[in-house]
Amino acid sequence: MKKFLAVLLTVVMLLGMMSVYASAIELYMYQSFTYDDTYTLGDVNGDGDVNAMDSYYLKTAIAGVCEIEIDMNAADFDASGDCAAPDSYSLKTCLAGFKTTKDYEPNQLHRLQIGGIDIQNFSVAVPADSTKDDNTYFAASNMMKYVRNITGYEMPIVFGEYDTSNAIIFNSVPLDSELGQELGIDGYKYDITDGNLNIYGTYRGNGYAVFDILEEYMGIRFYRGNETFVYKQRLVDIPEGTAVTKIPDINFRHARQSFGEYRSDNTESHKDMPSGMWCHYFANKLNASEGGYACYEAFYGTKIGPLYSNAHSFVEYWQMGTGVWPPESGRPEGMSEYIYTSAEYQYKYDSGTPYGAHLGKGVYDWQPCATDEEVFNTLFEGMIDCNRMVMSWGRPTFIAEGQTLFSFSISDNQYYCGCRNCTKIKRNEGYSGLYLQLYNKATEKAQDYYPGVRLYGIVYAKDYPQTIKPHKNFVILYCGIGCDNHIIGKEECYPSGGQLTDASTGKGMSNALDSEALPFWGNLCKETGAELWFWIYPVTYHYYLVGCPNVFNFYWNMKWLHEEANVTGFFYEGGGREYNFETLKEYAAVKYMWDMDMTYEEYCDVIKEYLYMNYGNGYEEIYRYLELQTEAGDECGTCFINNFDRPGDMYSYDYIAEHYDEMRGLLETALTKVNYDIQAERIETLIACCDFLGLASVHNDWYLDGNRVEDYKARFNWMHEYITSHDLQVFSSDLYSWPKSVDYETNIMKQVYDEGSRRIGVDPYPHD
Repeated sequence: MKKFLAVLLTVVMLLGMMSVYASAIELYMYQSFTYDDTYTLGDVNGDGDVNAMDSYYLKTAIAGVCEIEIDMNAADFDASGDCAAPDSYSLKTCLAGFKTTKDYEPNQLHRLQIGGIDIQNFSVAVPADSTKDDNTYFAASNMMKYVRNITGYEMPIVFGEYDTSNAIIFNSVPLDSELGQELGIDGYKYDITDGNLNIYGTYRGNGYAVFDILEEYMGIRFYRGNETFVYKQRLVDIPEGTAVTKIPDINFRHARQSFGEYRSDNTESHKDMPSGMWCHYFANKLNASEGGYACYEAFYGTKIGPLYSNAHSFVEYWQMGTGVWPPESGRPEGMSEYIYTSAEYQYKYDSGTPYGAHLGKGVYDWQPCATDEEVFNTLFEGMIDCNRMVMSWGRPTFIAEGQTLFSFSISDNQYYCGCRNCTKIKRNEGYSGLYLQLYNKATEKAQDYYPGVRLYGIVYAKDYPQTIKPHKNFVILYCGIGCDNHIIGKEECYPSGGQLTDASTGKGMSNALDSEALPFWGNLCKETGAELWFWIYPVTYHYYLVGCPNVFNFYWNMKWLHEEANVTGFFYEGGGREYNFETLKEYAAVKYMWDMDMTYEEYCDVIKEYLYMNYGNGYEEIYRYLELQTEAGDECGTCFINNFDRPGDMYSYDYIAEHYDEMRGLLETALTKVNYDIQAERIETLIACCDFLGLASVHNDWYLDGNRVEDYKARFNWMHEYITSHDLQVFSSDLYSWPKSVDYETNIMKQVYDEGSRRIGVDPYPHD
């Protein structure tokens, strides 16, 4: 856990963004930097000016005449770690006009030492046989580039022996060695011995070590998409004797938001760029893939995740499995075998039967029969040929280490087969067990084609099997939690979702069934050697102007899932608009995936630091706003789920109405503290969203009852103009849109979202 810098309480920010040198093998591609001023050199007493009083304070501190508080960073001109006569002299030269403070701080990090030795004495050493495609070279390159960025010194990269006094030495550890078995694919060790920094890893470990060192010691944060934040520091010394070992608890780490994968467009400028590189996928220690796109370069590490298809792969496999091969015409002259082979598979796929069409149904209302041998053979053949097609494209696989997974999974619905044989199995094993036996059958048969390969499949049903157990090479991907308003395992949910019941089905959503089923699945996986991964849904799916108030809850959910249910993989579903803290959720989640020992207090510090980096000096006000937003969700008093419920189900309109002025005031205060235009725009977007829910909640009181008509109109006009001019998307589709004209008479909630709730017993619109 990277500690939250206490100095943030008194910072004066001087922010700037710049594009830097781009290379196909470093994280500088399309990257932007924010260089933060956490102090002003020479402003010893912290009053905002550099003047004679600072000289007096500094001399008094050096003499030790009396106890006096000074900013050590601001006083340490020579970056020695303390204050002495040379610092006083340097300050005097600035006050006299012979120099400026900028002459003493040309770089964001003025002095970097490893084991007490200045970085100028170091080179970066990789194994003699390394290539640019190795993780060791990838790690070394990024260490060199970031050190250059923040210190101005470019360490040479050498292969094998180094001729400098000291070195940062990257060691490629064989996976089958004793140390390799300890570290696994993602783990690493590093130590500082005799003035050298020694780093050890197998596939990804060296790279992960670099980014942890950059964060822990050098003040770099890879916090949002391709945006990088760099704290200002005078002296950093990674001390002699430092020894760190990190082996992550979570084997599958994926987030779909701003850290998502980059799909190469195969243009000249992108053809060699590892996917996901520009958006800090690797820097945040994510290692997985939805559809086999990420991590296709070897130095990026191996790939954990599906080779080709995401979950719900029966859609592709059925089409491939029912297709026919092209007529035998031979390979055309001049066409490479690689292209020809790919074309043959593509022809077979394109000629297949669309998913569910053989039953006259579509993608979202059909599941295959789990007991029909012919159906199984079609799906299995489709899987094998789909994967052969992908391999013909040249994508590397790491089947021998068990790192590549083939998806073999139900589609995105719960219309399970109801034939006689399936129903018979379902009685004792549940729907989850019914399809698990299908998954197991495919996993066992796949070993004949790719020994050691693992398959994975979705589990939607909240039941669990009585006798069927997962194959040791299978991964259960359990999807979702029933309620986003309560913490799983805490028995806070109503058994059936409380009064928030779907009026059309009479069904409610809660965590009660998940709390029972997940530990059972975890124990099953422990018993057989399988794994349980969890697809978590914190994202705001639809109502972008409102947002799902669940930033704090999923810390406790993830903790429970890992500790109580033996979950060893997380798929974080992001993808909503970022208006209401969507990228914050992602950042906090990926930090926690990497460090599952993080305390809740440390997790909250991560949130505060993100708010500081993203919104500026008003981060404390925005944190309080976030707490109030969360409390408004808690006060709805019921269960809700973020891909189902409406704004009226996720918030207490009464609570929002009572705290609307306070919440808006916090954002207005934060807006006065920014030093950077993009931060101001982000806060203004929060204000517009705050106004939307706030004005909806006070419409009767302020406007219709005439208590604050002018305030209502002024805020409504500003909100309407802002959302219109910035073309904010209000919904995930074109089902709802922002009104083109101002209408004070009709509640804005009703104007935008024509269903404020679809639950029994909940007023769909605020106080109407």
